[in-house]
Amino acid sequence: MATPLNIREFTAFRAVMMAGTTTGAAKALNLSQPSVSRLINDLEARLRLVLFRRERGRLAPTDEALALLDEVERAFDGLQQLSDFTGRLGRPETRPIRLVISPSLSARFAPTAIAVFARQYPSLRIVIDMRTTEHAAELIAGDQADLAVSLLPVSHPGVDVMPLIDVPTVCVLPKRHRLARRAILRPSDLKSEPLIAIARKYPARIRLDKVFEASGIVPDIRIETGTSAAACGCSAAGLGVALINAFMASEYESRDLVLRRFEPTIPNSFGIVKSHRPPTKALSAFIAALEKVAVEQVGRHRLR
Repeated sequence: MATPLNIREFTAFRAVMMAGTTTGAAKALNLSQPSVSRLINDLEARLRLVLFRRERGRLAPTDEALALLDEVERAFDGLQQLSDFTGRLGRPETRPIRLVISPSLSARFAPTAIAVFARQYPSLRIVIDMRTTEHAAELIAGDQADLAVSLLPVSHPGVDVMPLIDVPTVCVLPKRHRLARRAILRPSDLKSEPLIAIARKYPARIRLDKVFEASGIVPDIRIETGTSAAACGCSAAGLGVALINAFMASEYESRDLVLRRFEPTIPNSFGIVKSHRPPTKALSAFIAALEKVAVEQVGRHRLR
């Protein structure tokens, strides 16, 4: 038969693990030191384990105590989430919006969209989970997130996908670069240039390689990276011309870093991934904010 649990004993145990002494734990819990010691003794008796050994005036946790702490922390995290939820019950739009987004869209796009949304819902909490796009659908289907902005295609039976924006691949280069004077760049223009490209595992890279192959040009790819943020950073540092989609490139466009059209056009589609459930009013407002900001941010680079 399982040993019955006493939450006060585990609270005292957790406090002692954090403080290192029963005196420190007593102060944190607003209890007397003998009360904390009694709770620890009761827990050890209940579990039939030695959890602490006294060394030089401090309590040294045993291996069993360290293993137990991991489980206790998980349990207390769950209790805190339950407490937060019950505290919000009865209020409209109680649940926070959980957004999954690529790190490459977190500098400008996500904060701006949240600011637009916050005009309507100033007190609703937003949780941002920065993941690469390949994990987005799994999180939505598993109810670990509400929305994701993702490169398409996304194929998963547990999610719905709404089109967001279509953008071309562009060249990202420092404004002082000799090619920055041109409005359009082609493979022949980049023949002798060091290039920065997305890693080969991504469909956008496969399309890029095919364009160069069809042009009879062997690209001098010096740097491959899994994120557009890294590609733009390398370009800004003068390491080469980056070839990435215009949506993510627009995050880093500045007075010193410019975007130039690349031809032949390589299209890239982004979508909003959501669950099959009808969205709440707040979630619909957040989707509208994402759509508005995406169009405004990409601007002239958007594919019509």
